[in-house]
Amino acid sequence: MRRRIVVVAVVAVLGIGTAATWTFAGGDAAAGGGPVASTFAVRRGDLDITITENGTLVAKESKKVVPEFRGEGKIVFLLEEGKVVQEGDVVCRIDDTSLKNQAEQQEMEVVQAEAAMVTAKTEHEIQITDNAAQVEKANITLGVSRLELEKYRDGDAPQDRRVLEVSIKDAETEFSHAQKRFEDSKKLVEQDFIKRSELEQHGIDLEKATVKLESSKRALEVFDKYTKPMSLQKYGNAVSDAERDVENAKKRATSKLNQREADVLQAEKRLKRLKQQLEERRKDLENSTMKAPCPGILIYGDPREPWYREQVKVGGTIWGSNTLMTIPDLRVMQVKIEVHEADIAKVVLEQTAVITMDTYPGLVLHGKVSRIANIAAAGNPWMGTQTEVKRFDVEIVLTDTGELTLKPGISAKATIQVDHQHDVLFVPLQCVFAENGVQQCFVVKPEGPQRRTVETGHSSDTYVEIRSGLEPGELVLLHNPFLQKAAADAEAQGSAAGKKAAPEQKPAAAEASASPGAATPAAATATPGGR
Repeated sequence: MRRRIVVVAVVAVLGIGTAATWTFAGGDAAAGGGPVASTFAVRRGDLDITITENGTLVAKESKKVVPEFRGEGKIVFLLEEGKVVQEGDVVCRIDDTSLKNQAEQQEMEVVQAEAAMVTAKTEHEIQITDNAAQVEKANITLGVSRLELEKYRDGDAPQDRRVLEVSIKDAETEFSHAQKRFEDSKKLVEQDFIKRSELEQHGIDLEKATVKLESSKRALEVFDKYTKPMSLQKYGNAVSDAERDVENAKKRATSKLNQREADVLQAEKRLKRLKQQLEERRKDLENSTMKAPCPGILIYGDPREPWYREQVKVGGTIWGSNTLMTIPDLRVMQVKIEVHEADIAKVVLEQTAVITMDTYPGLVLHGKVSRIANIAAAGNPWMGTQTEVKRFDVEIVLTDTGELTLKPGISAKATIQVDHQHDVLFVPLQCVFAENGVQQCFVVKPEGPQRRTVETGHSSDTYVEIRSGLEPGELVLLHNPFLQKAAADAEAQGSAAGKKAAPEQKPAAAEASASPGAATPAAATATPGGR
């Protein structure tokens, strides 16, 4: 009800809808006499059904800092409460002087042994990699050598010989053409059809063709007698050399790897022996420094055990397994709200919500409903918070905080979208009044406000769906005029009685009651249908 009253006030101030004026006296436009009422033009459109509640911003999860050492310890460093920490930040240290004195010498030996073991393992890994690389390289060389031999024998050599043969045929063809052209030219010169210079040119072309033919034949002979045999011998020798290199690489790899494995085994045995001697003391030493398990704000002790909080201070003594600090995890934030029992059935998991906070003006965040309580929240009778109105806890996880660092515990407002109605008639909540179980509106007419029975449907924090009884564009009052009139009558009568007015004076309230269309008001509540 408080939320609806706020909505009514906001709408009244902003003047939602179409403003119109009339008077109780007769329905005429106000000219300075009667009270003025605001109206709303019935609309058709999409209607978002939302639930808005105020709540608190909290971390979805909180992690505890619990000492893991045995026995007790004295606090020598403590991060101040309320400080924002990141995961891994040191939040507390315990006095570790005695542990350091006892473990110092052994720790140095362990460090040396670890370095020796790391070196041995590194050399072993390098040797494995190097062996594989050497053998692989030798195999690749062998494979390439074999492919080069095969390529030359079956591909390049036949192809080269075929090229030489084609060159000979081309030279022969060119020689034949040049010879015929030269012979023809001699006859044409004798008949004075061409000049002698052309005959001389054709003779030169014939000589060139002759030299080319001889060179092509000579090149084929050189290839068969020298080039091909020499190339086959060269590629064959390369294959033999590569095969020997593969065998040598494998033998060297086995010998070197055996030596590296022996070095690693010796280093591991020595390190294991030293670690067994140091393990218990070193564990306590490590646990003497406590770090934040998650980013968040530091809170001393456990909120559920406030009596232990006084021990958390520099110089104080703490024991293992006791909660030293609590850190809300700020990476995932949520808003906790309480939803009225009349609305809780509308809320389901994964519904979207819009979150705003007065602490961060202008910031709008989004979230999803992640948890709905099955049992209504019980108030505390000792604290005076127990009420008859039942409300259910609802948690909304924020989905778009990004790199924002939000402060837990601040107030937040969550608007959950529970439904969406498409293409419906709707009016503001304050336009609808329930009287004797019947939903009604007051439609503006020239003669005055007319009471109209309506059927309502879904409602949001601001508007209510009208299923029947109104038409789009009709003007309805944003309040019950007869309730205001009754209040005005009562005020006028009280004023008249206080001043002892003369009997012949007629109160303004009585005049208003005599005006047309002013019916006797009945009890009504500003509750829309479906709520």
